[in-house]
Amino acid sequence: MHVMWYIDIALAVVQALITVLIIRNYASIGFKGLGKLLISLSIMLLIESLFMTTVYYVWAINDMGMLISLPALMITLFNVVAVFILYLISRM
Repeated sequence: MHVMWYIDIALAVVQALITVLIIRNYASIGFKGLGKLLISLSIMLLIESLFMTTVYYVWAINDMGMLISLPALMITLFNVVAVFILYLISRM
């Protein structure tokens, strides 16, 4: 496995953890209107994070190289930044 895959998988796991924190913050809003929408969005992001972790692991085992892992790393990095911004918003 290439080192980039370890970074990709770690970032996907970090994104999943941040998303769990977002769900926890939005659960306090309640399950009415906006609260339902925000919790649904957070659950979709959590599913995406878990799916990304699985796909990256499968790609790493199949010896996909830098041509796949580097663009995947950039996409994952942007996802983590976006989810972190959502986390900061959820704390307001």
